[in-house]
Amino acid sequence: MANTHNPSLKNALPSPLIVAIDDLLGLHQKAQNALSDARKETGESFTADDRLAIKQYEEGLQKILDIIAPAAMEIKSNEVILNDQHSRTLYVYNWPNYIYPNWLAPAVNFDATMDITHFIYPTPNRAIMKMLRKKVAELRSSIRMLEQRGIVRDPTLEAALQDAEELRDLLARGREKLFQFGMYITLYADDEEKLKKIQTDIESILGGRLVLTKPALFQMEHAWNSTLPLCLDELEINRNMNTSPLAASFPFSSSDLTSDHGILYGINRHNESLVIFDRFDLPNANANVFATSGAGKSFTVKLEILRSLMFGTEVLVIDPENEYVELCKTVGGSFIPMSLQSSFRINPFDLPKAVRGEEAAVGEVLRAAVVNLHGLFKLMLGSLTPSEDGVLDKAILDTYALKGITLTHEEPGTLEPPTMHDLVDVLMTTQGGENMANILQKYTSGSYAGIFDKQTNVELEKQMVVFQIRDLEDQLRPIAIYIILNFLWNRVRSELKKRFLVIDEAWNLMQYDDSARFLFGIVKRARKYYLGITTITQDVEDFVNSPYGKPIITNSALQVLLKQSPTAVDNLQKLFYLTDGEKYVLLNCGVGQGIFFAGNKHVAIQIIASQKESEIITTNPEEVMKRKAAEAEAAKNNPL
Repeated sequence: MANTHNPSLKNALPSPLIVAIDDLLGLHQKAQNALSDARKETGESFTADDRLAIKQYEEGLQKILDIIAPAAMEIKSNEVILNDQHSRTLYVYNWPNYIYPNWLAPAVNFDATMDITHFIYPTPNRAIMKMLRKKVAELRSSIRMLEQRGIVRDPTLEAALQDAEELRDLLARGREKLFQFGMYITLYADDEEKLKKIQTDIESILGGRLVLTKPALFQMEHAWNSTLPLCLDELEINRNMNTSPLAASFPFSSSDLTSDHGILYGINRHNESLVIFDRFDLPNANANVFATSGAGKSFTVKLEILRSLMFGTEVLVIDPENEYVELCKTVGGSFIPMSLQSSFRINPFDLPKAVRGEEAAVGEVLRAAVVNLHGLFKLMLGSLTPSEDGVLDKAILDTYALKGITLTHEEPGTLEPPTMHDLVDVLMTTQGGENMANILQKYTSGSYAGIFDKQTNVELEKQMVVFQIRDLEDQLRPIAIYIILNFLWNRVRSELKKRFLVIDEAWNLMQYDDSARFLFGIVKRARKYYLGITTITQDVEDFVNSPYGKPIITNSALQVLLKQSPTAVDNLQKLFYLTDGEKYVLLNCGVGQGIFFAGNKHVAIQIIASQKESEIITTNPEEVMKRKAAEAEAAKNNPL
């Protein structure tokens, strides 16, 4: 029995070519069978000329082996050169007394091309039991002789006797079996120096577990043949091993994130296993996605959204570049454009109609709303002095009081909230508030009027809702994101549902302390409301350098790091304690490749999508133009 870990031969043949060859061989076999049947019916046998013709025909067929075989081989005493690739085979000649599960994972996950082959030969228990009985008698005799001579006991002999007795018991009960086990590793590299370095690294990894290896000098051809997926053991260097340590040597035990439920995120690049995961199984469902421009951030998140929607998860998105509109249309969601020309409005003074848990205490809802409004008005007004902050606090409470909403009201969310017009009127009549009122008039009667100074007319009825803020002026973007977040947070607290909220280009919030503090507060409390928050950013510096950036990351159990720029990768290495190898992966990986962190586990991932999924969620300009051209052509050909 042989198990082969062979990344070098993956996708060696395109499937149509294999099918064509199989068809050709099948036709030849059918023709030969038909000819044979005809000969049998007529009582004739193949003539010498017939056999020669068939032989020549078979020799002229192109075989699969001809296609996958190397163009040339050079066999040396210490390596085999296949085309331009150097290979060297190691065999294990020494094993420790004890070996633990998953001991081979560091070698399997090592960043090198290699074939790992195990040969397992069952041994009859009857012969082994007879041999063990003889061995036990010898060990007991040796121990007794030492005792008679008065020599100090030998712990090695006693340990060997105990192991032999234990193995006899297990074999007799049928709980263990004995096997002959051989393990060979073929390493591949582009040149001899790289091959030597890889060999040294592998020998060090295995040697640290007392698994000692040697190169198969002067047997390289036989050793290389032994690691091909042909089940041919031409080295025959084996070791007696019972079931338990043999099971611990299973070669495909590298780290994985495959669970029995969840959504498919991609493929584990180390062992080709599927990364299937449910983020709501973690201590919290928050996630961070970091990548450079064009590395596949939005593609990854949109793929997660599309697959999560199939499981009934509600999705809310703050979209700064209108990248989620096509996906939203496809799944029947609603998209809400937020701009000065839009008819949609959100009132920052809104209160949740009902609040779960300890925050339902009388007055707590209004206090929380006032605190959030302080953060919003600091974005609008700039820095405030302590006296101005006090005036603003009283003015906000007075504004709510005009609508009958006070700290003693038991259900303030059932009453119509005030608007920013009401606050400006209160500030105008408050000593020390005139200056703030003049600044806020820009949002009520000035150039920014209409968007934040009216009652809310936005409904969240669909499973997916996208807030578009692309057409907002740069100065209004952080304010709009803050107000939208507050609006969504009120809705989340009102009704318990499985949701996640996506904030694209989260650096817009992180560059201001008040908005960053507000986002951190939501991230920290989201778990209680069955909410997962996904923050996406390519400006790692702005995110990490914020005093709230690192706390947001530490309060997020899921992290996706895709391709990084050289200027940002050092910060991420310190933040996530990446090894130099993982740093190298992030610098050199392709689009949709990176490292996927889930709690204490992390794997190298390749994000994958079906063709239909890719058509829906791609933002590649070339692919988008092709799709639009195809849709226009289809509409032209089918006007009805």
